[in-house]
Amino acid sequence: MSLEFTPLSLDGPLRNVAVFLAASIPNPERWQGYFDAREITDAVVAAARAVLTAGGVLVTGAHPTIAPLLLYVAAEFPIDPNRPRVLVYQSALFESVMPPATKRFEEDGVGSLRITEAVAGERPDPELWHGSLRIMRERMFSETVPRAGIYVGGMRDINTEFQLLRNRKPTVWPYPLARPGGEAAHLVEFAPEPMRQLLAESNIYPTVFRKVVEDLTSHLQQEQ
Repeated sequence: MSLEFTPLSLDGPLRNVAVFLAASIPNPERWQGYFDAREITDAVVAAARAVLTAGGVLVTGAHPTIAPLLLYVAAEFPIDPNRPRVLVYQSALFESVMPPATKRFEEDGVGSLRITEAVAGERPDPELWHGSLRIMRERMFSETVPRAGIYVGGMRDINTEFQLLRNRKPTVWPYPLARPGGEAAHLVEFAPEPMRQLLAESNIYPTVFRKVVEDLTSHLQQEQ
């Protein structure tokens, strides 16, 4: 007997609200601190599913370690060609090395891939890409105007993105996780005070991000 799959809805309390997701599994050659790759994976899947179930739109640079996870979750939802669920920003600097999973967001109809200009002379190298990434991030935040940021794992670039978004709009609500490690673990002190202990201690990620959606919804309602 076959089972009929009912796709998840795109309606919910965060309908059309942009939520920035910054996440990656650190490279041990470039990151000396603690991180747990499995915890990062579990958290990213739970975060994406919670935001999309609530009707939100995920905005991301789709790090190569994260893009397949977001693609997997986005495929659970019905396709609406007029309403992409995931907005993926990439610099033209990385077009020649862009992973297939990143290209598939647009090819599969579950997201929109937006390419930003590269700085002349830069290359896809950690020491030679800063100008191009800044252009990408500035355009990403100005075009999408996220109302919240979720931060999981990552290296120094997560702090860069956190500070850039915070400086552009101080009222963006930050939700960094501590348990998976990475640079995001150092940002928990900036989370909304009632959420800090949960974000710092819990690894029951579906529950964590259900609470994140509830907290963000409450803040947005108070702003209206």
